[in-house]
Amino acid sequence: MPDFESLVADRLSHLDLTPTQRAEVIAEISAHLEEFYRARVAAGSADAEADALAQVANWSQLRRRIQRAKEDRMRIARVVVLPGVAALILAWITFKVSVFYLVQPVLCEPVNLLQSHLGEVVDSMCINASANTPMYFAWLATLPIAGALAAVLARRAGARPVERLTAALFPALPLTIEVAVFGLISGFFWRIPIYWVLVPAIACTLGALPFLRGRQHPDHADARQVTATQM
Repeated sequence: MPDFESLVADRLSHLDLTPTQRAEVIAEISAHLEEFYRARVAAGSADAEADALAQVANWSQLRRRIQRAKEDRMRIARVVVLPGVAALILAWITFKVSVFYLVQPVLCEPVNLLQSHLGEVVDSMCINASANTPMYFAWLATLPIAGALAAVLARRAGARPVERLTAALFPALPLTIEVAVFGLISGFFWRIPIYWVLVPAIACTLGALPFLRGRQHPDHADARQVTATQM
């Protein structure tokens, strides 16, 4: 039987992969060719080796597909997570600034029973960031900017429209987690997810909308996973 592993390694010698990745690719493709070769021999083919190698019509094209498929493992981080984190940081900064300038600290209610029993008086101030304060609306007005930033960065990285929208919604993700945890601990209040999850998500989406149209750069387009049927 022909040494398909050597044949495949020779044809894919220019792949820019790690040694481990390259060995995995060669082993997978050569195993497919060997299986097809045995099937053709069993069928009485006069040139089973040529039939097997003919499964790959264009080795250069196959190399490009493999390269893109391997690079695709980091694609989500590049085109969704990083732009989303940038938007999240911007939203967090604007939230802190809004709280700092627009929320007046108030005296906290005593919650420490040990301190109460000991007769200690502790004056501490609390920050109440409520949805019915100017702080909330000022922060909300900045969320379309965060959504637009994420969508622009994602589009430049080659993201599809749905990926750009996902990145734009990142500022609402920590709020969703916080609301879920708060609901499990203190009970569910229907106003909280509306004001602190749904409305911020809508604001981010509005900012991202103008940048959801248009295709990603062709150099960053998705590559389909390489399978035996594609060869």
